[in-house]
Amino acid sequence: MPVVKLYKDRLVKLVGGEKRDVLQRLPYIGLDIEGEESDSIRVEYSPNRPDFSTDYGIARALKGILEVEVGLPRYEASSSGIAVLVDRRLSNVRPFIACAVAKGLRLDDETVRQLISMQEDLHNGLGRRRRVAAIGLHDLDAVVPPVHYEGVPPSFSFAPLGDQNPMTIAEILERTETGRRYSSILPDSRLYPILRDSKNTVLSFPPIINGNETKVSTSTKNLFIDVTSTDKRVGSDVLAIIATTLADAGASLQTVEIKYFSSSEATPDLSPSSMPLDLPLIRSVTGLDLAESEINSCLRRSRLEPSGTTVAFPRYRIDLLHPVDLAEETALGYGIDKIKPVYPASDRPGEFSRQGKRLEKIADLMASSGMVEVMSYELVDESSFYKKFERSAEEKVEVSDPRSIDHSILRDSLLPSLLSILSRNIKEEYPQRIFEVGRVYHRVGKKVEERWSLAAMIAHSQASFSEAKMYMESFLKTLANLEVVTSPSIHWSFSDGRCASVEASGRGVGHIGEVKPSVIVAFGLGVPLAGFELDLSNLLRESS
Repeated sequence: MPVVKLYKDRLVKLVGGEKRDVLQRLPYIGLDIEGEESDSIRVEYSPNRPDFSTDYGIARALKGILEVEVGLPRYEASSSGIAVLVDRRLSNVRPFIACAVAKGLRLDDETVRQLISMQEDLHNGLGRRRRVAAIGLHDLDAVVPPVHYEGVPPSFSFAPLGDQNPMTIAEILERTETGRRYSSILPDSRLYPILRDSKNTVLSFPPIINGNETKVSTSTKNLFIDVTSTDKRVGSDVLAIIATTLADAGASLQTVEIKYFSSSEATPDLSPSSMPLDLPLIRSVTGLDLAESEINSCLRRSRLEPSGTTVAFPRYRIDLLHPVDLAEETALGYGIDKIKPVYPASDRPGEFSRQGKRLEKIADLMASSGMVEVMSYELVDESSFYKKFERSAEEKVEVSDPRSIDHSILRDSLLPSLLSILSRNIKEEYPQRIFEVGRVYHRVGKKVEERWSLAAMIAHSQASFSEAKMYMESFLKTLANLEVVTSPSIHWSFSDGRCASVEASGRGVGHIGEVKPSVIVAFGLGVPLAGFELDLSNLLRESS
């Protein structure tokens, strides 16, 4: 969980309330106290509230709870007249960019420290360790527009941040700490993204490192912010959080025109979003019998703006996804400390359901064979589940209005998830043997059917069909004394001639095989792979 250090006097000055009240309310806006010193306090915040990554965001929330300022914060941005020209060749490298200008800043050492800390928290959280989004902060006065976001060869050179001497892209990736750490993010296309101005001053080499000539210091008055991404929505979210934070720090915001090959747009977009206000739902979830006017007052203290049947919320509140989230905001605005706990009518302790016990038994059996259990998301990206396997996506189960392209469909198999995990561990020692027990989703007519599945994957230089079959047969024999019959078959993940369907007790339960070479290459893996996937629907009954 991310932690931010707050200086007490600075926070109190930002909020404008009494010191005691300000510090005492921190836990009641969702922050955990990690440690305290005479002049500072360390608080842990939830990753779904990246706007809490600086004292400006925390002060903004405290102002509402303490009724210093209530309702929706308003942010406006005029046009900067600056354009960013995007190279169409980056469409398969790092295709999206969003930028903003912040003028009139007065940066002291603590503000610079907090901006850098916020940048890293956003990198690690929303940015998925820079894989999805990466941020650059630059001294605008060192930039001569227009700005070009373009692809360059590995021989291209510039002076990276903290170094006066130019280095080539290849040298930066090999010699610098950030280069070695994040080089695997960029595809091996021999084309690397850079951001430069009209005088060829390099602002950044995303997502690796900024240029040295536009570095930010306490003397910087005007900032140019860039966010490059593989997911346009995430990039826009990240920029909105940074821009609103800088506005609260006293900056005036300006937009930048992003010119793609066939379209253009102005960023950042700071317009509020809205969702339906469901009063019965709020009362049911919170247990508070509040009048509509009282609920509206609570929401305003949470820095939201109710109006009739809808509630507007600021652009930085990316955690608000469903009307049920407004119940939590109502409780926070009401005061968590004012809500009286009610003991349940029964004191019977909870326990695993019958199915839960069977699934736990299945996982224990696989782990006892020497395999490592992993857990992955049920919401996944289309590329890893369809494009890399060159299979049809006609039956995919899509999410309406997904927050990220990485979580845009419900998975129909566990095998791609296992391959994705192995692709992120190519520098670890082999052999690697992993498994997952999880839910998958299949479209049946107009409905979506949920099933439990078990998948395993073996990765090392001698991985084979025979080894995968040994693990599978041992598992089924131990689970329910089931005899296995395998018959030649075809499957989108396994090689023809090295794939079989699996039957147990006369029922088809899955597939087993050696992974196609094309799939191995698509996931950036360099060793043979073999695995299997079993539908647990019938096996759960057999193991009871």
